[in-house]
Amino acid sequence: MFPAFVLNKLYIKGSLKNNDKGFQFDLKNVVDSGTLVEIGPITEDGEPYNMASITVVTSTQERTGDQVTRTNPLPVHLGMLFTLKVNGEPLKPGEHSFNVSVLTREIGRIKFDFQDTLA
Repeated sequence: MFPAFVLNKLYIKGSLKNNDKGFQFDLKNVVDSGTLVEIGPITEDGEPYNMASITVVTSTQERTGDQVTRTNPLPVHLGMLFTLKVNGEPLKPGEHSFNVSVLTREIGRIKFDFQDTLA
């Protein structure tokens, strides 16, 4: 398993923002190339969001979290940037805490958390 200080670098600090359907943030794969077979759940200040409410945006595609499966995986290369968009209420200004969970084919479940402030 990867140490927490490595996983905490997945989140790109300052990328948290509201959008027209909820909120979003950016991640960068600093761990290793791999294959995502499940995305979510994500919690924001304890509020859970399931796979269907999450959209993954890469430079080449956009998929909802429930479209990332063992039979339809999402390759993620080392250094790859991607955005997670979450459908829901826009966030209020201030600090927010997040917990993100993904399942990879290679090493299993990866969980990490981060905090950031929405201006």
